[in-house]
Amino acid sequence: MQNRIRTLWPVLAVGGIVAVVLAARGSLLTAVAAGALAVVGAVLTAWTASRSGGDQGPRSPDRRRFLRNLGLAGLGLVAAGASVGRTVGRLLRPDPMPSIRAMARDLGSEILLFMRRGHYPGRTGELQLALRPYTVSNYPQESVRLARRDPRTSHAAPWMYLQRIPIVVWGPGIVEAADSTDRVTLADLAPTTARLMGFDGFEAPDGAVLPGIGAPARPPKVIVTFVIDGGGFNALMRFPGSLPNVARLMREGANYRDAVIGSYPAVTASAHATIGTGAFPWTHGIVGHNMREGPDVVQPFGSPGEARTDRILVPTLAEAWAREAGGEAWSGVLAYQIWHLSMIGAPGAPRGRPPVATYFDEVGVAFAPQHPADYRLPDGMPSRERLTEYLVARHGEAMARQLEARGRAVCCGPPIIRYQGDMIEAAFEHEGVGAGDATDLVYINFKAPDYAGHVYNMLSIREGWALAAVDAEVGRVRRILEERFSPGDYVLIVTADHGQSPLPDESGGARVDPIQLKRLIEREFGPSVLSLVQDVKPSEVYLHKSAMLDAGVSADQIAASLADLRYRDTIGPYVRPEAIDRRRLEDRLFAAVLPSTFIGALSPAEIDSFGPGAFPGSEIGMPPAPDDWEGLPS
Repeated sequence: MQNRIRTLWPVLAVGGIVAVVLAARGSLLTAVAAGALAVVGAVLTAWTASRSGGDQGPRSPDRRRFLRNLGLAGLGLVAAGASVGRTVGRLLRPDPMPSIRAMARDLGSEILLFMRRGHYPGRTGELQLALRPYTVSNYPQESVRLARRDPRTSHAAPWMYLQRIPIVVWGPGIVEAADSTDRVTLADLAPTTARLMGFDGFEAPDGAVLPGIGAPARPPKVIVTFVIDGGGFNALMRFPGSLPNVARLMREGANYRDAVIGSYPAVTASAHATIGTGAFPWTHGIVGHNMREGPDVVQPFGSPGEARTDRILVPTLAEAWAREAGGEAWSGVLAYQIWHLSMIGAPGAPRGRPPVATYFDEVGVAFAPQHPADYRLPDGMPSRERLTEYLVARHGEAMARQLEARGRAVCCGPPIIRYQGDMIEAAFEHEGVGAGDATDLVYINFKAPDYAGHVYNMLSIREGWALAAVDAEVGRVRRILEERFSPGDYVLIVTADHGQSPLPDESGGARVDPIQLKRLIEREFGPSVLSLVQDVKPSEVYLHKSAMLDAGVSADQIAASLADLRYRDTIGPYVRPEAIDRRRLEDRLFAAVLPSTFIGALSPAEIDSFGPGAFPGSEIGMPPAPDDWEGLPS
C-alpha cells in the first residue's frame, strides 16, 4: 500500500503542472479547477488504497492526517503552479506601453486633449476607440444587414471634421457684429449666457465668456440657445446656400469661426451636457450615450418618457439661475430627444409650474414631456393633426399614413421640423416667455439633420432638405424675437453639437463591425470561462474586470493588440459580398486604441509632448468668413 501511495506524488505534481500551463495560457479559474481535480483524484485514490490495506476504518487518526496533508500539499502545488503560470504568461506577452504611446503620438496633442476632457474615472469604457479618419463604426443590427454603399454611419470619433461647429451670438443693441478666429468651445456658451444675463454668481467649471461679449447695461428678457443637431461645419458646407438665415446671423452677430466641441466623443449626449453646464465630460460626468455604473453599462438619462438628470455631476446654468432668481425665471427645452434635456437639467418649478421639456415619442408619434412627473408640454401645444397635414402635403396621404405607422420614419423631413417650429412659436405665445423680471432661458434642438445623416448620410439631398427646413425655423425664431421684443431685450445663440461622417466608400474610410471586434478580442485573450467583452459601442469597449483578472490580461494589452487591426480581419460571414469594399481590405481601422487609465493619467505637459499627430487629413480648416457665404451654391 505504501508503494501505491508514493506513486500519488507525481499525480499531484501533474496537477501543479497543469495549473502552470493553463494559467500561462490565460484562465486562472480553469487552471485552479483542473489542478484541484487532479488533487481530488489523488486523495480519493489514497483513501481507497488505505482501506484496501487493512486500516482501522474511517476514524483512523493517522489516515485522516495523511489524507489531509496529501490534499493540502496538492492544493499548494496547484496554487504555486497557477502563480508561476500567471507570471510566465505575463512575461511572454510583450510590453504594451510602447505601442500605446506610439498610437498616442499618431493622434497628437490636440486630439488627446479632447479625449482627456471626455474621460471620467469609473464611467468611461475601458478601451477608447479612435477610428482612423473617415472610418465609421456600425451598430450590430447595421452590420448584419450591410448593403453596398450603405448610407448609415456614426460620428463617435475625435477628428476636426466632426469637431468644428458654428457658434454665433446675435442680439441687436447688445452684441456687436464681429468675426472672430479665436478658438472657443461649447463649454463657453453657459458662461457667456450668464454674462449676458448679469449672473455673476455662475462659475463655469471649464468654459469662459466668448471673446468680445460684455455685460449689457440691462439684462435681456430672454436668451434663446438654438442647436442644429448634427449641424457641424462639414455638413453645413455641403449645402451652404440652403442656410440663408444662419448666414445672415453670422454677418450681423458675433461669429466664431474657430469653434469646436472641445471634447471626445463627438456625440449628442455629452455635447448638450456641456452646453448646459459650461463643463466638459471630465467634470459633468456625461461621457457619451452610454456610461459605466458599477458593473453595468447604462444610458445616462434613463429611457424616453422617464428621463432623469441626476447623473449630471455639476449644476446646469438653468438650475443655478432658478435658485438665484427664486423660481421667477422661465426655463425650458423644446427638443426632439432625451439627450437634449441636459441643457436645463432639473430647474425646479419656474413660476410655480414644472419646466417645459419635450421629446418626440416615436411610438405614440407625438411630442410628450420628458417625464410627466417632472416636466410638461408647453401651453398652446399645436394639435397632433397638424403634423398629419404637413406629412400629407409633402408626401401624399398614402405615404403619410405609412410614415406615421412606422413612427420613427417621420424623424428627418420638413414636416416634423415645421411642426416642432409650431410648438416653439406656441410656447412663446402662451408661456409668457420674456414677460417676467428675470431673464428667461429657452433651449431648442432640432434633431432632424443628425437623423438624416445617420439614415441617409450627410451627402444625401435629404440632408440638404433637413438643413434648409431647420434654417427656416432659425428665421422663424428670429422673427418671433423681433416681433415680440425690442432691441436689447433678446439674444439668439445658434450652434451645433457635432459634425457628421460622409460615406466611407467615398472618403477613404472603412467600417468597424462590433460583433467581429468582440469575437476577435475574446479569441485572442478570452480562454476564460467568463465573457471578456461586456459591450462594444462606436467609441469604446466595455470589459468585464473579473474576466480580465481570470484571463490574466490588462486593458493595456488588449489595446496594444488592436493597433494593427485591418478591415479584412473584421468582415463577418453574414456580410454580403457586394457590401465589402475590397479597396480597403488592408486598411487599418484604428488610429489608436487607448486604455481609459492611460487617458485619465495624462497631464497637460504630457499631452503637449505628443506633438501635431499623424493625420493632417482630418482637419477641414476654419469655414469661410460670413461675407463669403453669399452666393454659395445650395
